[in-house]
Amino acid sequence: MPDPDGSERALADEQEQLLAEFDELVASDDLQTAGDTFLRRSSGLVDRFLGTGELRLADDPFKGQDRELAQDSEIFYTMFWRLFDRTPAAMMQDFAIKLRRILARKVFKQIGRDVTIHHDVLFSSGANITLGDGVFINRRVMLDDRGPLTIGDHSMLAAGVTVETHAHVFDDFTRPMPRGGRLMKPVAIGPECLIGYNAVVMAGTTVGTRAIVAANSVVTKDVADYHVVGGVPAKPIKVIAPE
Repeated sequence: MPDPDGSERALADEQEQLLAEFDELVASDDLQTAGDTFLRRSSGLVDRFLGTGELRLADDPFKGQDRELAQDSEIFYTMFWRLFDRTPAAMMQDFAIKLRRILARKVFKQIGRDVTIHHDVLFSSGANITLGDGVFINRRVMLDDRGPLTIGDHSMLAAGVTVETHAHVFDDFTRPMPRGGRLMKPVAIGPECLIGYNAVVMAGTTVGTRAIVAANSVVTKDVADYHVVGGVPAKPIKVIAPE
């Protein structure tokens, strides 16, 4: 990370100057003729980051520890992952999946063999994520790992799944809700589970072995082994029995 008394201050000044110029372009309706120039200059921030690792971290608007978590993680590799996923190469599945496996070994707390992670998977820092062997994570999955998040061997997360490991403090009436802080609650998804399309697994829950969460469901309580659950909130539908 950059020195807060040196290069980070210069980076902050550069960003503020660009933002001031952008504000003026929008206010004067000159963006239509200068938009391409501004975007090229903004891309310079990315070039600088890729060449030096210099990055200005935003404060957590909810008064949590996001900034500290980022500083303690492999933030360069996390950001590189996000930037790569915005390139055409991210659509070349064989290459991109193997590249993400290499990055995951650096970024995640622990990763097993033969993990598949598709494009546009977001996570807070990666530092609290543990993935078992053969885990499959489809596109547009959000893994909030502000708290510990574990996914067992050969589990599958369908497209659009969200897993939360934190909740907000809402019962402190002495402060506005965004300033109430966060509560970290670990999530554990067992082995051989299927979390269906657009499902949400809320903070503090455990999904048992070989359990299935139906599409568009919201898990607010623990899911027992070999159970299928569905709905909002998710409730047991049936027990999976071997043929």
